[in-house]
Amino acid sequence: MGLLGLIGQTILLGVGAAFTPSLVALQVMVCSQDPWRRRALAVAVGGSSAFLLVGGLLLLGFTQLPEVPAAPSTVMVALRLVAAAVLIVLAVVLFLPHPGLQGRMDRDITGYVQRASPWVFLGVAFALSIKDVSSFVMLAPAIHDIAVSGVDVVVETLLLVLLFALALSPVLVPPLARLLFGHRADQAFGALYRFALDHEFRIMSAMAAVIGIYLGVTGLSMLA
Repeated sequence: MGLLGLIGQTILLGVGAAFTPSLVALQVMVCSQDPWRRRALAVAVGGSSAFLLVGGLLLLGFTQLPEVPAAPSTVMVALRLVAAAVLIVLAVVLFLPHPGLQGRMDRDITGYVQRASPWVFLGVAFALSIKDVSSFVMLAPAIHDIAVSGVDVVVETLLLVLLFALALSPVLVPPLARLLFGHRADQAFGALYRFALDHEFRIMSAMAAVIGIYLGVTGLSMLA
């Protein structure tokens, strides 16, 4: 895979991994309240910790593999096909109705924002992130391909920063928007909160299907 292809894949999979609607809903709700800074920081740290922990372990493992800058390796193909299969199954499961879970998440987030401490927000954000299997399944092929690409270490670092910045955008962008726009962002936050929770499972299902198809097609093309 060339550098442009690697960049494009990094962006696609990073954006896909960012689709954790419940985490988005939690952070925008926090950022629309006063006081918000410590709580928003706690959500950002909790969500980031989960992604960086799993991503770091994946990167550590993949860096032990030999570089394959020219032809796709067996690991690269297998990782794509397994990830594609998992995502397609998740897409089907997530597409099924989950009315009880949707209502409970709405009540839980509202309750946390009304009374919880920053430490609770950190723990909740970590839990919401660490259980998001689809995001980590999307991150795995991206991290693998960057780790074994053979590109310059500076380019590799920039690609990893881009990947994780995109994946963590749900917890990083809302505080930035609040800093820039203040309470002028509240209306947008409210609309995003309702959209994220009302369509949580369909959003995740659609993204899992799109990324699953992409990984499946590219994995099969590497076998040709």
